[in-house]
Amino acid sequence: MENNFRGVIPELPVNDVARTLDYYHEVLGYKIEGRHEDIFGSVLRGKANIYFRKFDGSITPNRCYVCVDEVDELCRSFKANGARIIEEIENKPWGYRQFTLEDINGHLFYYFRFADGVE
Repeated sequence: MENNFRGVIPELPVNDVARTLDYYHEVLGYKIEGRHEDIFGSVLRGKANIYFRKFDGSITPNRCYVCVDEVDELCRSFKANGARIIEEIENKPWGYRQFTLEDINGHLFYYFRFADGVE
């Protein structure tokens, strides 16, 4: 019997949970799903769920890939809201059309869709 995986939820370290939740909501359009003091928080946009946990000290940036339907439109909306796009949208040789966003904690998000003809 094959088990149907429903998704994966990264938990990212952040120095300020409230500030991070506000950024993801106001700049990136995620819905705030949960908040526990300044220790833990979560956001959701479509099926993309991200957890944040308070971390004291220097943060090593994590990398997350998020598959979306309309990557060009998403990139434009993020830019319009002041998000930091560190790699412009382009077709990659591995079959993705993607751009890279760096969040306020230094974490990198590669938003992509499969290039035409690739699944």
